[in-house]
Amino acid sequence: LVLWALIPLAAAASLGQTQGAAEPAVSAFVQSLHQMHRGPPAREITTRANVQQGWISQKLDNFDANNTAKWYNRYLINEDYFRSGSPIFIYLGGEWEIDASSITSGLWVDIAKEHNGSLLYTEHRFFGQSIPIKPLSTANLKYQSVQQALADVINLIKTLKTQAKYKDSKVLVSGCSYSATMAVWIKKLYPDIILGSWASSAPLDAKVDFKDYMRIVGKAYRQLGSEDCYNLIDNATAYYEDLFDEGKGKEAKKLLNLCSNFDVNNERDIWQIFSTIANIFAGFAQYQSPANKDLQGHCINLRSKSDDDATALSLFLQEKLEWPSCVNTRYQGSVDYYLWAQANNDNSDIPWTYQTCSEFGWFQGSGSSRQPFGSSFPSTLYTDICHDVFGANFTLPKIQGYIDDTNAEFGGIYPNAQNLYMTHGGLDPWSKVGAGALQGATIIPQHSHCSDLGSIRKSDSAELTASKKKVKQLVRQWLQ
Repeated sequence: LVLWALIPLAAAASLGQTQGAAEPAVSAFVQSLHQMHRGPPAREITTRANVQQGWISQKLDNFDANNTAKWYNRYLINEDYFRSGSPIFIYLGGEWEIDASSITSGLWVDIAKEHNGSLLYTEHRFFGQSIPIKPLSTANLKYQSVQQALADVINLIKTLKTQAKYKDSKVLVSGCSYSATMAVWIKKLYPDIILGSWASSAPLDAKVDFKDYMRIVGKAYRQLGSEDCYNLIDNATAYYEDLFDEGKGKEAKKLLNLCSNFDVNNERDIWQIFSTIANIFAGFAQYQSPANKDLQGHCINLRSKSDDDATALSLFLQEKLEWPSCVNTRYQGSVDYYLWAQANNDNSDIPWTYQTCSEFGWFQGSGSSRQPFGSSFPSTLYTDICHDVFGANFTLPKIQGYIDDTNAEFGGIYPNAQNLYMTHGGLDPWSKVGAGALQGATIIPQHSHCSDLGSIRKSDSAELTASKKKVKQLVRQWLQ
């Protein structure tokens, strides 16, 4: 393995950018999913950190000795606090492009500073600027898996530790969302290399139909928005569902300002508009802060649009999607976009979509009756996309088999790993596929997804403060 010379981050910002043909219109459905699967919110950089960018040579296939193909994997490193032999604190990148803020501020940075540690931020293969192979065809995406990504991280650690200053350094990892899943599983698979892991909001139980996701989204709007807000969404959704059911789809199409290519008789188009509506609200719930009263603000805004529930919902949807003329939610348009992304190496959505089809599922359908988004977007919407984009090896039975393999490999909500601290927000929709209190996780009431990454603040709830202090205490204990 070759570790490239480190480059100051600002001077390297243009490296690895992909050029391609003009991008087709991204459907509102794809747009809504993209907002739900972004990296942790960038934090304000309050210090002049000397973050540098590095590239490391990786194997395309970490598990095939006969495949000698190599590629270059990006990472960021902050050695401002480091003393030779002190720990390496790794923040794992997930389905996003990495940036400097995660290793210049926040709780993990505070902990690294306390222990004179080096901070490393790894970029997951196929995301950001770390593209192992092109095009992003289904045949090439076979190299996109969590197992391959974990092996990449281990290769980077081993390479760093060939340097004298890192030879005796212990290694700790943390992550948020999917990268928290990685933090759990890397500790399970490589216990002799990883001393300890902190996993914030880690999904662990792979499943096709993740119907509880929208149930918790609805619960968040009830508890942190208002009962009126929940009922408005529920009533408006039911109104539009009734219009489609009663053969009045053209009226619904007009009221929702859907583009002319929307087919009121195509069930997949109908599935997509209702899924898009739910996803918009879910994105806000997933990243809400109770201290900022985010959901309360969205609910006030929603009601201010109109006294009529259906009109209010439509106007709110158009505002949040920011479409210039009409809302494009045609199913075939989404498939066409994904196919274009494969051919033109646009990695903003397609690699993660592939992983959901090939490893995890987590398709957020309307199967629960205890949510306000209706019953018109089954998980079949997502499995159909898997098949129509990635081909014949992605039928529902095959997808179920891939998911079963993932759970068999990693143990679902029982990962059986030591020196592992798992946290979840009590109103995080993803918590329902994560470890619960019975499995040793800490549940932080009223909070949502990855809400405990920041430094300890006066505005933190007592439970949030206690959990952050627990992370710091455990790291001290692990390093003894």
